[in-house]
Amino acid sequence: MSRLKSRMSDEKKSGLILVSVITSGLMLLALWFYNVLEYDYVEEDKGYQGEAKTNPYLAAEFFLLEMGQKVEKIKLFSTDKSVLNVDDTLMVPSIRLAFDRRRSKEILDWVERGGHLIITGQPVSERNAGKEDYILDSLGLMIETKALAENSTQYEEQIDVAIDDEDFWKIDLDDFLVITKTDKFNAQTVWRIEDEGRLHGLQILLGEGRVTLLSDMRLFKNDYINEFDHAAFLFLLSSDQYDKSSSGTFYYSLFEEQDSLFQWLWKHAALFMLSILGTVGIVLWKMMPRFGPVINVKQPVRRQFTDHIIAAGNYQWRQGNYLHLLHNVRSQLSQQLKIKKPEWSRLNKQEQLRHFSDTSGIDLDVIEAALFKTKIEKADDFIVQIKTLEQLRKSL
Repeated sequence: MSRLKSRMSDEKKSGLILVSVITSGLMLLALWFYNVLEYDYVEEDKGYQGEAKTNPYLAAEFFLLEMGQKVEKIKLFSTDKSVLNVDDTLMVPSIRLAFDRRRSKEILDWVERGGHLIITGQPVSERNAGKEDYILDSLGLMIETKALAENSTQYEEQIDVAIDDEDFWKIDLDDFLVITKTDKFNAQTVWRIEDEGRLHGLQILLGEGRVTLLSDMRLFKNDYINEFDHAAFLFLLSSDQYDKSSSGTFYYSLFEEQDSLFQWLWKHAALFMLSILGTVGIVLWKMMPRFGPVINVKQPVRRQFTDHIIAAGNYQWRQGNYLHLLHNVRSQLSQQLKIKKPEWSRLNKQEQLRHFSDTSGIDLDVIEAALFKTKIEKADDFIVQIKTLEQLRKSL
């Protein structure tokens, strides 16, 4: 017994030693990996994330906010009441497809009251047939695409902009897009952006406000706002008001939302839309398939047994199960005949028909059709056969 205990104690000690060795080895291995391995931080460009995927001017918004300028993205024409005040600035970098004659006049009226509008335009050669730029046309301005001269160096350089004697910027505008004045132009020019005689931007007075026209707005997008002096030029435009101490909010519109036909009708003809929706609902309810039997409330609740037989017969006839039903009824009659009239089972067909006729008082032809006829063409014949078989069963 003592030898057994000693052996078990030795095995336990050996196991503890083995566990300690393995644990120490794992700790040494972990320490070696910790000293040998080196951390390497790798920056990966995942592209624009979140709102930056859909808002190409988000970086410009963040820059103006950092500069202390109030900035807000606006959805023009999405509400009946305009949120633009006379000391605000509105930048519309799109080609203003939703600006019809009425909406263009509303924006220009806001400018005349003191607003500042920053826009670009679609080149005349690229406009769709019949599509007009009502703002530029009313101002006597347009944007054209013009090739550079053969000896021009403009394509290789950026445009130097000097708004006044103190400010000087270098910006990159599209070299091939130029602004052209028409015979309608008669506004006072505040400043111009020219390079080798080609006009790429200007600001004009309109009533109490200003309109700034640039040949393109690419320089303010996320990919270009950090190049050259684009950010500084945007900050100049955002605060370019008569009284800079009372500068309002800088709004920019990515696209102009238009009310759909349904929204317009709902605003201006709500009762008409409700009547249309109610009519559509009633029509759809009437067109929905109905399940189960149609309840005729005019019929009495209690019916005669023969009415149930007729209804069951009509149902079986429509389902094509009349032969199966006839077979079952004839089988039941045959069982009743064996029980109540066993002696009839030894008679031939004609004798059985004669006995049925004598007992029930029904003609032989009718009884023969009910017992043996298999071809049924009319629902009335089917019902007559069922009734005849029922009468024969009762007559036994």
